[in-house]
Amino acid sequence: MFPRARVQAMYAKEEWNSLANLAFVTGQTNKMISSSLPVEYMARIAPERLTEQWIPDDPELRSKDRFPDFLAARRRMLANVLNELLGLPTYDGQAAHRDTDELPADEEVIAEEPAAPTLVGAEVQELRTEQGVEIHAIYEGRRANSYYDPSSRTVTIPSGPGRGEYESPSGAAVAVVRALNPHVNPNRNGWSFWTVTATGNLLQSIR
Repeated sequence: MFPRARVQAMYAKEEWNSLANLAFVTGQTNKMISSSLPVEYMARIAPERLTEQWIPDDPELRSKDRFPDFLAARRRMLANVLNELLGLPTYDGQAAHRDTDELPADEEVIAEEPAAPTLVGAEVQELRTEQGVEIHAIYEGRRANSYYDPSSRTVTIPSGPGRGEYESPSGAAVAVVRALNPHVNPNRNGWSFWTVTATGNLLQSIR
Protein backbone atom coordinates (compact mmCIF):
# COMPACT_ATOMS: atom_id res chain seq x y z
CA MET A 1 0.00 0.00 0.00
CA PHE A 2 2.95 2.29 0.69
CA PRO A 3 5.11 1.68 -2.42
CA ARG A 4 8.54 0.36 -1.55
CA ALA A 5 10.24 3.05 -3.64
CA ARG A 6 8.73 5.73 -1.42
CA VAL A 7 9.54 4.27 2.01
CA GLN A 8 12.55 1.94 1.73
CA ALA A 9 15.04 4.78 2.27
CA MET A 10 13.38 5.83 5.54
CA TYR A 11 12.13 2.59 7.06
CA ALA A 12 13.33 -0.97 7.62
CA LYS A 13 12.53 -3.84 5.27
CA GLU A 14 10.57 -5.53 8.07
CA GLU A 15 8.11 -2.65 7.83
CA TRP A 16 7.59 -2.02 4.11
CA ASN A 17 7.69 -5.78 3.41
CA SER A 18 5.31 -6.70 6.24
CA LEU A 19 1.82 -8.15 5.84
CA ALA A 20 0.39 -4.92 7.20
CA ASN A 21 1.63 -3.15 4.06
CA LEU A 22 0.15 -5.67 1.61
CA ALA A 23 -3.25 -5.80 -0.08
CA PHE A 24 -4.89 -7.86 -2.81
CA VAL A 25 -5.42 -5.66 -5.86
CA THR A 26 -5.90 -6.13 -9.59
CA GLY A 27 -3.20 -5.37 -12.11
CA GLN A 28 -5.17 -2.35 -13.24
CA THR A 29 -5.35 -0.99 -9.70
CA ASN A 30 -1.66 -1.65 -9.20
CA LYS A 31 -0.85 0.39 -12.32
CA MET A 32 -3.12 3.18 -11.12
CA ILE A 33 -1.34 3.30 -7.76
CA SER A 34 2.14 3.07 -9.28
CA SER A 35 4.48 4.87 -6.84
CA SER A 36 1.84 7.15 -5.34
CA LEU A 37 1.48 7.41 -1.58
CA PRO A 38 -1.81 6.40 0.08
CA VAL A 39 -2.55 10.06 0.87
CA GLU A 40 -2.63 10.62 -2.90
CA TYR A 41 -4.37 7.56 -4.35
CA MET A 42 -6.73 6.40 -1.56
CA ALA A 43 -8.86 9.51 -1.99
CA ARG A 44 -9.81 8.11 -5.42
CA ILE A 45 -10.86 4.71 -4.07
CA ALA A 46 -14.39 4.02 -2.81
CA PRO A 47 -14.47 3.77 1.01
CA GLU A 48 -16.12 0.33 0.88
CA ARG A 49 -13.18 -1.01 -1.15
CA LEU A 50 -10.79 0.20 1.55
CA THR A 51 -12.96 -1.38 4.25
CA GLU A 52 -12.83 -4.70 2.42
CA GLN A 53 -9.03 -4.61 2.71
CA TRP A 54 -9.12 -3.62 6.42
CA ILE A 55 -7.41 -0.31 5.72
CA PRO A 56 -7.57 2.33 8.51
CA ASP A 57 -10.04 5.07 7.61
CA ASP A 58 -8.03 7.87 9.24
CA PRO A 59 -6.59 9.96 6.35
CA GLU A 60 -3.92 11.34 8.71
CA LEU A 61 -2.22 7.92 8.69
CA ARG A 62 -1.67 7.91 4.93
CA SER A 63 1.32 10.24 4.70
CA LYS A 64 4.89 8.94 4.56
CA ASP A 65 5.85 10.27 7.98
CA ARG A 66 2.94 8.36 9.55
CA PHE A 67 3.89 5.04 7.95
CA PRO A 68 4.69 3.25 11.26
CA ASP A 69 1.37 4.46 12.72
CA PHE A 70 -0.48 3.21 9.64
CA LEU A 71 1.12 -0.22 10.01
CA ALA A 72 0.31 -0.38 13.72
CA ALA A 73 -3.34 0.50 13.07
CA ARG A 74 -3.70 -2.05 10.29
CA ARG A 75 -1.99 -4.77 12.35
CA ARG A 76 -4.63 -4.23 15.04
CA MET A 77 -7.39 -4.50 12.45
CA LEU A 78 -5.98 -7.68 10.90
CA ALA A 79 -5.33 -9.23 14.31
CA ASN A 80 -8.88 -8.54 15.43
CA VAL A 81 -10.33 -10.11 12.28
CA LEU A 82 -8.48 -13.31 13.16
CA ASN A 83 -9.29 -13.03 16.85
CA GLU A 84 -12.98 -12.69 16.04
CA LEU A 85 -12.87 -15.79 13.85
CA LEU A 86 -11.06 -17.72 16.60
CA GLY A 87 -13.21 -16.38 19.43
CA LEU A 88 -10.29 -14.63 21.10
CA PRO A 89 -10.34 -11.30 23.01
CA THR A 90 -9.94 -8.04 21.12
CA TYR A 91 -6.34 -6.98 20.56
CA ASP A 92 -5.64 -3.31 21.33
CA GLY A 93 -1.95 -3.28 20.43
CA GLN A 94 -0.94 -2.08 23.89
CA ALA A 95 0.22 -5.32 25.48
CA ALA A 96 3.97 -5.35 26.04
CA HIS A 97 5.94 -8.28 24.71
CA ARG A 98 7.14 -10.78 27.25
CA ASP A 99 9.48 -13.69 26.77
CA THR A 100 6.56 -15.89 27.83
CA ASP A 101 4.81 -14.85 24.60
CA GLU A 102 7.20 -17.13 22.74
CA LEU A 103 6.16 -20.68 21.97
CA PRO A 104 6.58 -22.78 25.14
CA ALA A 105 9.01 -25.12 23.39
CA ASP A 106 11.39 -22.21 22.81
CA GLU A 107 12.09 -21.54 26.47
CA GLU A 108 10.95 -24.77 28.09
CA VAL A 109 12.64 -25.26 31.44
CA ILE A 110 13.57 -28.84 32.28
CA ALA A 111 13.28 -29.54 35.99
CA GLU A 112 16.51 -30.91 37.37
CA GLU A 113 16.22 -33.96 39.58
CA PRO A 114 19.05 -35.88 41.26
CA ALA A 115 18.66 -38.69 38.72
CA ALA A 116 18.16 -36.42 35.71
CA PRO A 117 20.95 -36.31 33.11
CA THR A 118 23.02 -33.16 32.97
CA LEU A 119 21.89 -30.49 30.53
CA VAL A 120 25.47 -29.50 29.73
CA GLY A 121 27.42 -32.08 27.72
CA ALA A 122 31.18 -32.41 27.57
CA GLU A 123 31.29 -30.91 24.06
CA VAL A 124 29.47 -27.82 25.27
CA GLN A 125 31.77 -27.47 28.26
CA GLU A 126 34.74 -27.35 25.87
CA LEU A 127 33.25 -24.22 24.28
CA ARG A 128 33.03 -22.38 27.57
CA THR A 129 35.26 -19.49 28.46
CA GLU A 130 35.42 -17.77 31.81
CA GLN A 131 32.41 -15.63 30.83
CA GLY A 132 30.47 -18.45 29.13
CA VAL A 133 30.04 -19.76 25.59
CA GLU A 134 30.82 -16.94 23.19
CA ILE A 135 27.92 -16.20 20.84
CA HIS A 136 27.06 -13.41 18.44
CA ALA A 137 24.35 -12.13 16.12
CA ILE A 138 24.41 -9.92 13.02
CA TYR A 139 21.39 -7.65 12.83
CA GLU A 140 20.89 -4.52 10.73
CA GLY A 141 24.55 -4.79 9.71
CA ARG A 142 25.69 -4.62 13.36
CA ARG A 143 27.35 -7.41 15.31
CA ALA A 144 26.27 -8.07 18.88
CA ASN A 145 28.69 -10.17 20.95
CA SER A 146 27.36 -12.06 23.96
CA TYR A 147 27.97 -14.96 26.33
CA TYR A 148 25.64 -17.89 26.92
CA ASP A 149 25.60 -19.84 30.17
CA PRO A 150 24.51 -23.42 29.33
CA SER A 151 23.67 -24.22 32.95
CA SER A 152 21.20 -21.39 33.51
CA ARG A 153 20.46 -20.63 29.83
CA THR A 154 21.03 -16.95 30.50
CA VAL A 155 22.68 -14.59 28.04
CA THR A 156 24.91 -11.65 28.93
CA ILE A 157 25.55 -8.83 26.46
CA PRO A 158 28.60 -7.08 27.94
CA SER A 159 28.47 -3.98 25.74
CA GLY A 160 26.81 -2.38 22.77
CA PRO A 161 23.16 -2.65 21.68
CA GLY A 162 20.99 -4.37 24.27
CA ARG A 163 23.68 -4.43 26.93
CA GLY A 164 22.57 -6.40 29.99
CA GLU A 165 21.87 -9.86 31.40
CA TYR A 166 18.82 -11.80 30.22
CA GLU A 167 17.02 -14.87 31.49
CA SER A 168 16.77 -16.42 28.04
CA PRO A 169 18.33 -16.24 24.57
CA SER A 170 15.06 -14.83 23.24
CA GLY A 171 15.03 -12.06 25.83
CA ALA A 172 18.51 -11.02 24.75
CA ALA A 173 17.50 -11.17 21.08
CA VAL A 174 14.50 -8.94 21.71
CA ALA A 175 16.75 -6.41 23.46
CA VAL A 176 19.12 -6.24 20.49
CA VAL A 177 16.31 -5.80 17.97
CA ARG A 178 14.69 -3.09 20.08
CA ALA A 179 17.98 -1.23 20.39
CA LEU A 180 18.86 -1.36 16.69
CA ASN A 181 15.43 -1.18 15.07
CA PRO A 182 12.73 0.09 17.47
CA HIS A 183 10.14 0.42 14.68
CA VAL A 184 9.64 -3.33 14.18
CA ASN A 185 8.11 -6.11 16.24
CA PRO A 186 11.04 -7.32 18.39
CA ASN A 187 9.86 -10.92 18.83
CA ARG A 188 12.70 -13.28 17.96
CA ASN A 189 13.47 -16.90 18.72
CA GLY A 190 16.80 -16.60 20.49
CA TRP A 191 17.89 -20.14 19.65
CA SER A 192 17.95 -19.26 15.95
CA PHE A 193 18.94 -15.59 16.41
CA TRP A 194 22.31 -16.26 18.07
CA THR A 195 25.29 -18.09 16.55
CA VAL A 196 27.97 -19.98 18.50
CA THR A 197 31.10 -18.08 17.53
CA ALA A 198 33.50 -21.02 17.82
CA THR A 199 31.49 -23.36 15.57
CA GLY A 200 29.45 -21.05 13.35
CA ASN A 201 26.31 -23.05 14.22
CA LEU A 202 23.09 -21.64 15.61
CA LEU A 203 22.75 -21.57 19.39
CA GLN A 204 20.10 -24.27 19.18
CA SER A 205 22.92 -26.68 18.26
CA ILE A 206 24.04 -26.71 21.92
CA ARG A 207 20.61 -26.32 23.50
